[in-house]
Amino acid sequence: MPSKIEILKAKRPPLEIIKDIYDEASGKCNIEQDKIDLLKWYGMYPHANRDSTEEKKYFMKRVKLKDGKIDKIALKILSDIGLKYAKGFIDFTTRQNIQFHYIQIKDLPKIFKSFEGTDITSRLASGDGPRKIVSCPVSGIDKDEIIDTTPLVKELDNFFDRHAEDYSNLPRKFKIGLGGCKCHCINHEIQDVAFTAFNANGEVLFDLSIGGGLAKSKRFASRANRYIRFEQVKDVTVAICEIFKEFGNRKNRGKARIRHLLEEWGMKKFVDEIEKRVDFELIKGYNEPNITPSSLRGHYGVHKSSQRKNSYIGCATNRGRLNGHEFQELYRLVDKYDADGISLTTSQNFVVYGIDDNIYKFEQELNDIGFKTKLSAFEFRTQSCTGLPFCKFAVTQTKEFTNSLVSYLEKRFPKFDKNISLAVSGCPNGCSHPYIVDIGLIGTTMKTPKGRVGGYELFLGGKLSGENDSKFAKSTNKKLQVSEINEYIGDIIEKRF
Repeated sequence: MPSKIEILKAKRPPLEIIKDIYDEASGKCNIEQDKIDLLKWYGMYPHANRDSTEEKKYFMKRVKLKDGKIDKIALKILSDIGLKYAKGFIDFTTRQNIQFHYIQIKDLPKIFKSFEGTDITSRLASGDGPRKIVSCPVSGIDKDEIIDTTPLVKELDNFFDRHAEDYSNLPRKFKIGLGGCKCHCINHEIQDVAFTAFNANGEVLFDLSIGGGLAKSKRFASRANRYIRFEQVKDVTVAICEIFKEFGNRKNRGKARIRHLLEEWGMKKFVDEIEKRVDFELIKGYNEPNITPSSLRGHYGVHKSSQRKNSYIGCATNRGRLNGHEFQELYRLVDKYDADGISLTTSQNFVVYGIDDNIYKFEQELNDIGFKTKLSAFEFRTQSCTGLPFCKFAVTQTKEFTNSLVSYLEKRFPKFDKNISLAVSGCPNGCSHPYIVDIGLIGTTMKTPKGRVGGYELFLGGKLSGENDSKFAKSTNKKLQVSEINEYIGDIIEKRF
């Protein structure tokens, strides 16, 4: 029997929920409760609404950005939304999206109107379809990159956008990664399908990997032992998406990701099926390219170029959380220095790109408004998910807690200079990637003399480093109350690092 969501999708094409959105916004009628899940196809998730004093229903709204870049016009639009409709609560995600909080359905037509003529959209920002394609934030900018994947990202994104109706009813989400930089910042090991560029005797090829993902059924992607040429990427991606659409599990949501199909079939059958659907034979490639370990991935600090408009600055946020005024100030600085815009990273941070002159003055002003370019070891790779009070799955508050943890560690270890990664997640879904870092904290409830309280389960030892050397963090079976964590984590760092 099909799952509940499959039955819901069968009754009505998911993207048609846009009609209900406009009807409710205009006051004609309210969206029926059993159709609320379809709002995900436009990036809408109900807030947890655990505060009984809340009179109105609020949503988190995810905004999808083509190639992760936000030019000046889009930056102004998004900063205005943050202040006008989101009470100043804005998050950058590990998938290079922006999420606003406190969004109400009545405001959506005005928000959608502001997107017109830009590369901003929220259609298929979530739901059972192709998600935002992750790519290097400095594609086409970094002088050391292997290849600029921006044209491929735009080609694929435009294809799925034009054919959104055809690909809006996959068994579940479908995550694509296109990596052309030398530091492998797209984390190809955890994508449903990923293409990792490398140089092969003067030709740039892409190493194909399939079946990665986190959460409860976490799995590292397997190499297909096939290399793909630049002009073949789109056809191979669409073929894999079609295979997933046709053969993915629609009865059990817990086994509906592409990795479950790969486990069932095996790689040989999967590759054979790809080759049936494309008009070329995939290049056999049994050697994995040299992969940068996750501890060295990132694009931070000032990168000054002698070429006009080619300098960029990599900056950190407070674990992906900005307030509306900070976002507005960021737009003001980009406009003041005539930069081209910002691009988001897979570590919840951003890069200001297209800078010409006065790059060091620009850097100082970024630091003045709270966006650091010279990072401590703890800021460099610490992430946190949305958490309470916004996420209905979370059992703990994450953003402020993570900031306090980072501050504590910086004070305790002021000269710490080793590579270390931390992640805090409010639930086992692990949106902040706690399973692939040195120290992961996952929200849980625990029994105390005063009753059950929210706390964190401690995981240690995760990393990304290609197919054979990647490791998932393992649970220590240690649960900690929030008040215990800072010192406990500090003691671990003192002993292990």
